[in-house]
Amino acid sequence: MMLKISSFSFGIIITSIILYSANSHFISSIYAQDTQYSNNNTNENNNSSLLNELKNIKNILESKVTKLATALQIASSLPEILEPPDISLIDPKVNGIPEDADIEKRKIGKILLEQFNEFFSFVFLLNNGDVYFDEPFERQLNRTATNLSFRDYYQVVNQTKETYLSDAIISITTGRNLAVIATPVINKDNNMTGILLGALNFNNYDKFLQSLNLQNNTRLVLIDKTGVKIGDSYENETSISKESFEKKQFSNLTSVKLALEGKSGSIVEKFEGKESQITFLTYDLFQNKRILLFIQGCDRDINNSNLCIDNDNNKELHLFNENVLSRLGSFF
Repeated sequence: MMLKISSFSFGIIITSIILYSANSHFISSIYAQDTQYSNNNTNENNNSSLLNELKNIKNILESKVTKLATALQIASSLPEILEPPDISLIDPKVNGIPEDADIEKRKIGKILLEQFNEFFSFVFLLNNGDVYFDEPFERQLNRTATNLSFRDYYQVVNQTKETYLSDAIISITTGRNLAVIATPVINKDNNMTGILLGALNFNNYDKFLQSLNLQNNTRLVLIDKTGVKIGDSYENETSISKESFEKKQFSNLTSVKLALEGKSGSIVEKFEGKESQITFLTYDLFQNKRILLFIQGCDRDINNSNLCIDNDNNKELHLFNENVLSRLGSFF
């Protein structure tokens, strides 16, 4: 049965999603895998402790993306969005429909952008990949590509008719490194009439990871399956830059290759010319993968370069303290 709600009700529902997410940090993905990989050079107790804390971080990140995808899915079922797009309104001079055309559809995009600062933009695509409209409208005016059928998110959603979280991409319009959540618009006859896109702002991931109380000589990064960085705990690093996209300094790591096999654990390997212990955790999310890497330098103890984890008299390690954990949701 097709869901029918007004744009006003949509605003109320979106607010409910925000409030629910603020109190539900640990939504687990039904696709999450717990297969573990261990290396003889690591301490099993510390490895387990680190993995457990990475899983907590993963659950938070996962729940935030689920919140955003849910908002897009609700939007896709609104009467205003289900109303067939009027292709005759498209004006090549403005790279889509005019700002004052199909106002009710645009209003839905505005509501999403107002409620979720994780979204950088909202786009309605036609079935052939043509851009129907962008919000904010200024992005539409600056657009240099008006057909996005070459993008992975278009191709996957067009084929599967299900919500998809893209790999990192470089926006042709802004030059930013970003990712996209894409969800199909399915009418009452079960036909796809368009695709809604929400572009994700990677600044939120940087702020989140940089808020963690990490020890010295450690780093936590979130990457996609191609090795492109999405978030970084280093304050002097930014994940939205084109340079960050092009570096792909994680793609050749053994830990990343193991993660792509569905394994998790810790190994010692070279990273940026230095021996490091890397604890890795992969998770599936909306037809794609994300990988968390916790990197600890091994050069602090010259006599034992493989001893990357400070046992601290066998006390458990903590990536962040309870006070930090209690306020993590404020960045999403």
